[in-house]
Amino acid sequence: MAVRGQLGAEKFGDRWALDRSAVEARRRKGGHAGRPFEPHNAWAVLLLASNQDVGEIDASVRSRLRRALRVEGLEKFVPRLVRRAESQRFDVHPGELRYLLDDSAFLRTGISAAGEYGFDLLAGHEADGYVVAGGLRGLVEKHALVAADRGAGNVRVRVVPDKAWSHLIGAELAPLAAVAIDLAEDPDPRSISTGLRAVRDLNRPGAC
Repeated sequence: MAVRGQLGAEKFGDRWALDRSAVEARRRKGGHAGRPFEPHNAWAVLLLASNQDVGEIDASVRSRLRRALRVEGLEKFVPRLVRRAESQRFDVHPGELRYLLDDSAFLRTGISAAGEYGFDLLAGHEADGYVVAGGLRGLVEKHALVAADRGAGNVRVRVVPDKAWSHLIGAELAPLAAVAIDLAEDPDPRSISTGLRAVRDLNRPGAC
């Protein structure tokens, strides 16, 4: 999980030092209630939970996912959505940060999208966003991003496999469900609280 960027940690030699807040957040979510979704289906769930249109997915799969969300609620699905992206950390010059946030190739999420969704959170000198795997190198070169140790760096880049990115083409922000989950996995206590509350409010059992 640490290697895949799914748990805050830093490696020292052959040992991992885990971020306590990340471990606690994982504990709160509980165990997996099934196998993780493939990235393409994970994004379908996130779009459905956000009441957004889902394009390239079999109608029977869409119906099954929608029914499961209606019965169980989004919160039960969170552990199965870990493969939506792989997280990487970078440093960027503070003067470049706003250009990165304005880049259409960087799909803002978490704290970088909180304001647009009406969450009472202020982003500091940091950025959080999704990028298609095939566009990562170009983004890094364009904004002079420098790889940072996990847990460090003022930019979190969440890399989405090319095939799964088809769900996100043309989007200006990550879907609300993804933003909520990303906030809930943030080390900041206020972000965690806001994200968990949003996850619970989205697609409550029987709500849709």
